[in-house]
Amino acid sequence: MATSSGPNPLLALTPSQVNWAESEQWRQIVRQAMTEARVAIPAFVTEDLDPVTQTVTVQIAIQEQVRTKTGPQWWDVPPIIKVPIVIPRGGGFSITIPIKKGDEGLLIFCDACIDFWWANGQNNAPKAANADSASGSQTQNEIRRHWVHDCGFLPGMYSQPNVLTDYATDSLQIRSDDGNTVIEVTATEVNVTAPDTVHVKSPAISADNGGTALALVNDNFYQWFIDTYMPSVQYVSSAPSPPTNPETTVLMGQ
Repeated sequence: MATSSGPNPLLALTPSQVNWAESEQWRQIVRQAMTEARVAIPAFVTEDLDPVTQTVTVQIAIQEQVRTKTGPQWWDVPPIIKVPIVIPRGGGFSITIPIKKGDEGLLIFCDACIDFWWANGQNNAPKAANADSASGSQTQNEIRRHWVHDCGFLPGMYSQPNVLTDYATDSLQIRSDDGNTVIEVTATEVNVTAPDTVHVKSPAISADNGGTALALVNDNFYQWFIDTYMPSVQYVSSAPSPPTNPETTVLMGQ
């Protein structure tokens, strides 16, 4: 049996050095676990929204460094298909967004496999072993955590090249990115701006009670009303005076 010709190197370490070495091993393990656990990351859409399944195909916007035979290289994560979108929704109402190719957003990765939940929701949910009846929760198709395909796409998180111009800091706005069409809500009023006609669809106010689109009186009609119509009826003693406010909320059928 061979014997060592020199002192054991471990015996030369101080207790603090031994503790540091053990702690570093644990830190490496934790780092590896954190590397494999996905949480959230920016992404962009590579195909227009599928309006039937309401899913998108996305490309993660941050490359991963991969070890290769020629050294570390930056690689794209393969595109992820059929990613459910995340929109404001609840109580029977939704705010829909016409998501297009190139739109940016945030991918949120789920803790567990979402396959059965995505396909069935709360329908046909099995009873859990610790429950008296089915709660609506689904089992997992595969036992996994923070997998790259268990994600949802939250549109709207964007990079600096895509910041909005004239961002309103004192009102709520639903707007086009170019700012040409805006629905604005302030503490005292609601303003609607559009390059063309503004329509309101309502069976209660349409001429045929069938939901026909009605146009709000615009500035052109109002100016005609003041400059042309009102002067022609001034001889009528009961004719109303022109309003002084340049805006109106009167609805006018086309």
